[in-house]
Amino acid sequence: MDTTLFNLLLSLITLVIALGGGYLISFLKHKIGSENLSSYYKMAKQVVMAVEQANPQLIGVDKKDLAIKKLVQLSNNKISQEQADILIEAAIYDIKKLLSSN
Repeated sequence: MDTTLFNLLLSLITLVIALGGGYLISFLKHKIGSENLSSYYKMAKQVVMAVEQANPQLIGVDKKDLAIKKLVQLSNNKISQEQADILIEAAIYDIKKLLSSN
């Protein structure tokens, strides 16, 4: 009976460690992804401001296209055109909101 109880406890401990390890790996992947998103968003804001400063002759759509291309290039193609578009739009909104409050 002692060996059966020992084997049961050992199996239970193994199961808990396996589930906890899986959860920990999932948590870390999610955390790293959030930090990357935050850094890409900061990069998008800088790109928007740089494009606005360096290319005043361009109209809105052309500025946006240039900003998307620059953001994808700066991320070493780790984000897609669609993701860059969303980040650029969010950065533009944030900058406009900041300028209108001043």
